[in-house]
Amino acid sequence: MSPHLQRVRAVLAAACLGDALGAATEGMSRHDIRSVFGADVTDFVPPPDGAPFAKGLTPGVLTDDATQMLAMARVLIRTGGQPTPADAVAGMISWADDHDVFERFAGPTTRLAIEALRSGASNVASPDVYSCSFGASNGAAMRAPAAGVAFAGNTDRAIEVAALLAAPTHNTQVAFAGAAAVAAAIAAGLDGAGNMPDTALAAARAGEAMPSPRHVGGARVSTRLELALEIAEKAAGDPAGTMIALEAAVGNGVAMAESVPTAIALAHGLREPMTVIRTAVNGGNDSDTIAMIAGAVAAAYAAADWVPEDMVGVIEQVNCIDLEAVSAALAGCAAERPA
Repeated sequence: MSPHLQRVRAVLAAACLGDALGAATEGMSRHDIRSVFGADVTDFVPPPDGAPFAKGLTPGVLTDDATQMLAMARVLIRTGGQPTPADAVAGMISWADDHDVFERFAGPTTRLAIEALRSGASNVASPDVYSCSFGASNGAAMRAPAAGVAFAGNTDRAIEVAALLAAPTHNTQVAFAGAAAVAAAIAAGLDGAGNMPDTALAAARAGEAMPSPRHVGGARVSTRLELALEIAEKAAGDPAGTMIALEAAVGNGVAMAESVPTAIALAHGLREPMTVIRTAVNGGNDSDTIAMIAGAVAAAYAAADWVPEDMVGVIEQVNCIDLEAVSAALAGCAAERPA
């Protein structure tokens, strides 16, 4: 593989590692994790009996996070990087056809939206009552790494496509902001240019300014991201201290305005992808999503020599995927490529 393809594969591997490792600790507190597992989780472990979603899951199996990313990667590959809204809808319905993943892991926004799309709705489902939570969760950010990889070096297009992939289930300014921040940060990092915090902040603001069918109230992703980045910088590379401070001030739950700022701040403050991933995993709460996003962003700015191939091999085997093949197809799918 070329150096670029090695780094693309590392981004996808980081996303998968974060998701699979975080599945065992999702919904737990830091105290729960240490009480149940006896120490930090650093490798694949069976989820405990109290796991809200992953109980009984084979260690290494991917959840909704990485499977949605891979589903959107297939959409981009199939369309040559030129997806339409209908392509994004079809990709989400195809993802939801995996009954076990959908029934176990689909979030409240995604679940309602998929039901409407399956019934023939041509656009995103919207609630019949006013809601500031519908469309404000982090489902859109799960898909965004695919856009960042496909449009490495073209952050504007990465933002545009990330929003398009978000819209079948998350058609709000909050969702667009979080997805844009993740996609642009990865696109810039893989191109070897740009500053992660500045790129992510600019993208979040661009996402918030996009016209969206629904505008929801609540914290701005960009404002929370500014705060999260300041916290990470003050923590001076201390993994546990960074995670504790971010959880206390920003949060590490399913809300887009919590999970994406915390994930990007972890990537910025800690840098080394496996340190970033394991820190998020052992922070608990929505650990699989945050570890997935944080790992993917960190990997975009790192050399590819950090990848634990034995762990990636487990993921590829139990999930029947070939990350090298996906990487090559996704990196080559877009018409506009970096020079």
